[in-house]
Amino acid sequence: MIGEPGWLGFLPPRRPLDAAVSTTALHYLGEDTLRRVYRELAARLRPGGALINGDHRCPDEAKVSEIALDIGRRRAERQLAFTHDGWEPWWSGVAADPDLAAVLAARRSHRHPPCEGNDLTPCGHTALLCEAGFESIGTVRQFGHSHVLVADR
Repeated sequence: MIGEPGWLGFLPPRRPLDAAVSTTALHYLGEDTLRRVYRELAARLRPGGALINGDHRCPDEAKVSEIALDIGRRRAERQLAFTHDGWEPWWSGVAADPDLAAVLAARRSHRHPPCEGNDLTPCGHTALLCEAGFESIGTVRQFGHSHVLVADR
């Protein structure tokens, strides 16, 4: 799991990474864990490599955050994003598929790590990324509270 000791150990050690990409995962990490993850990724990325992190982040200013949340909600309504069945029917379908039984059993045997969570804004992420050694950090896409942040190593 991301952030656990040795979590990057599965990667081949023979060369640095060109990029590291995460979507809607890093907000589950506590700030100290995220600080360590950013440092570990910076150490594994080649010079000029990129970290791309797409996640839900509140803008730095409270009023802007409120407006962004409303924009995102209205867009989701227009796209009928809330009309899907959700996770329970999806997992029921997985459980009903005999070809996926082994995968599901393996998933059940793993303990889910605690989700500390963080409320970092884009500026908070930028500060942690700078501290970890990243440069040229910025949002390349935003809609509502959904941000894609890129940091160059």
